[in-house]
Amino acid sequence: MINSAISLNRLSSKGFTLVEVMVALAIVAMALPALIMLVMTQIDGAAHIRNKTYAMWIAENELTRLNLLNNNKERFPNFKLPEKDSGKTDMMGLAWQWQFETSKAEEIPVEGVLKLDIDVTVLGIAAEGVGFKGVGDLEKRDPLVRLTGYVSE
Repeated sequence: MINSAISLNRLSSKGFTLVEVMVALAIVAMALPALIMLVMTQIDGAAHIRNKTYAMWIAENELTRLNLLNNNKERFPNFKLPEKDSGKTDMMGLAWQWQFETSKAEEIPVEGVLKLDIDVTVLGIAAEGVGFKGVGDLEKRDPLVRLTGYVSE
C-alpha cells in the first residue's frame, strides 16, 4: 500500500501544472516588450551616431575644400571666400545639406583670420531627382553637426 502511494505521487509530480505555465507565460509576456524596446533604443542610438559621424566627415571635407581654394592663390587667383554659401552632398546613400557662414574671428587677436561655421543636416535617402531649394531648407531643420574652423584672408 505504501509503495502504490509513492508511485502515484511520483506520477503526478512530473511536469508543470497549468497555473505554473500561465505564470511563466505572464512573466515572459511582461519582459519581452521591455527587451524589444531596449534593443530598438540601441539601434536608434547607433544610427544617430553613424549619422553624426557622416555629417562630421562632410563638414571636414567642406572645411578642407575651402582651405585649399583659399590658400592656393596661384591656382585660384579669383577665389574669394563668400560670406555665406550652401550646397548638397550625397554620401553613403543619404542626401546631406551643408551651409557655412564666414565672420571675423574675434576670439583670435590676429588680423586677417576668418571664422567658418559649417552646419550639416541630413535631408533623407539620396535618390535621383530629389528636390533641393538651397539655404531655406536648412533653416527648417536643426543641424546634426556644427564645425568651426579658421582660415586666413
